[in-house]
Amino acid sequence: MLQRIQSIFLFLVFVFTFLFVVLPLANFPLESPDMPLRISKFRDFYALLNVSGAWMGFLLLVLFIVSALLTIYITFLYKKRLLQIQLGRLNMFLHIAMIVVAFFMIDNVQKQVNDADFSYGPGIVFPLLSLLFIFLANRAIRKDEELVRSADRFR
Repeated sequence: MLQRIQSIFLFLVFVFTFLFVVLPLANFPLESPDMPLRISKFRDFYALLNVSGAWMGFLLLVLFIVSALLTIYITFLYKKRLLQIQLGRLNMFLHIAMIVVAFFMIDNVQKQVNDADFSYGPGIVFPLLSLLFIFLANRAIRKDEELVRSADRFR
């Protein structure tokens, strides 16, 4: 049942999760204003973080992979709506964790470049949009479940 509205929402969650990794999370201006430091990939964080902070990049990568795979898995669980809702809640938790880790990573980089002024990149917005669409997908799945239960009462 890929034509359901929650499938579209979950597809958007997958796209936004992917864009979170591809687009820059923050821009740090260096000595030259022509050369901003763009943190858009995990390897950029590894270059800036010391050994004690490198675990955050790995954690963010693991959260991204698990969240992306979970989103795909949830999409194809259309016959098990209650499990879809539970896994959707887990996916919301993973996205919140991704947001928290990303902000801690940016804060850590800011401290390492001597509290330089920085601006958040467009990539930081996409986990928030993903949270919204996971919520909408869960609401649509719950409505489907209520519709099926009400139809079962009439039989």
